[in-house]
Amino acid sequence: MMIQAICPASCGELLQGYIEGGEKLISYSINLFSRVSIIQKNQNDKENIPHNYTKAYRMLEKVFKYYGYDEKDYKHLCLKIDSPIPIAKGMASSTADLVATATATAEYLGKAITQEEIAKLSIGIEPTDSIVFSEITLFDHLKGSFYKQYGTFPSCKVLLLEGRDVIDTIDFRKTDRTSIIKSNEKEVAEALFHFQKGIKEQSLKELGKAATISGFANQKILYKEGLEEIHEISQRFGAYGINVAHSGSVIGILYNDTDFDREGFCHTLKDKDFMKSYLSICSYDIIPGGGRILTL
Repeated sequence: MMIQAICPASCGELLQGYIEGGEKLISYSINLFSRVSIIQKNQNDKENIPHNYTKAYRMLEKVFKYYGYDEKDYKHLCLKIDSPIPIAKGMASSTADLVATATATAEYLGKAITQEEIAKLSIGIEPTDSIVFSEITLFDHLKGSFYKQYGTFPSCKVLLLEGRDVIDTIDFRKTDRTSIIKSNEKEVAEALFHFQKGIKEQSLKELGKAATISGFANQKILYKEGLEEIHEISQRFGAYGINVAHSGSVIGILYNDTDFDREGFCHTLKDKDFMKSYLSICSYDIIPGGGRILTL
């Protein structure tokens, strides 16, 4: 017996900062997935758990215990994770693994687990991106005590620049940046205003403006090489705005094929000195978040 579930990655955050009394973020999902399989095997088959599976096994155990089961009920299960999501770049690779694991585990148990329940279980393991939700969501990614959903994102693509820098979120948060984060409160409030207007009007220009404001505000927290010039060039070729991973190294260019000259943008970018800080450029679709079961 095998059960598989997937969860999409993010391309950083649309915005992040000090909102309504605490740190919150709004992520969006792209069509790049972590796939988790639950397989029934002998206990000996999982004696050497890969390092990057540790959190996923904690989630499997949490879901079993959440529904009142004991260790004997899951000790015969193994996980297999297939994920092309770059690690420690700000693309929610760990959250995607956890959400897919929780979704598959609940399916194994015959339980209808909610996204809110998965979010709470994930927060108990590590800070969690709002890709756990199918709708675009403002989320307290540290405590899980607040979320506000805004519905769907307009049809949009993102050109993802993958940075060379590897940034462990847990290590990054060991440095207290509270004063800097609070100093950005005005800019983040402005970004949230444009975001809410953009969602209400389904305006990619407003949403791009929101993401761009938040991205520039984050430069004094985690600097992105060439961000100002990348934004200027992207605007010249018809993009709606840029967004960043606020604790990672990726940059997103929000666009649609009808308005954006992707070939011209990439050609202009390739000879810039700051591109030495980036590994690749890939295009993705923005899609709904959340875990989903794969039919085998």
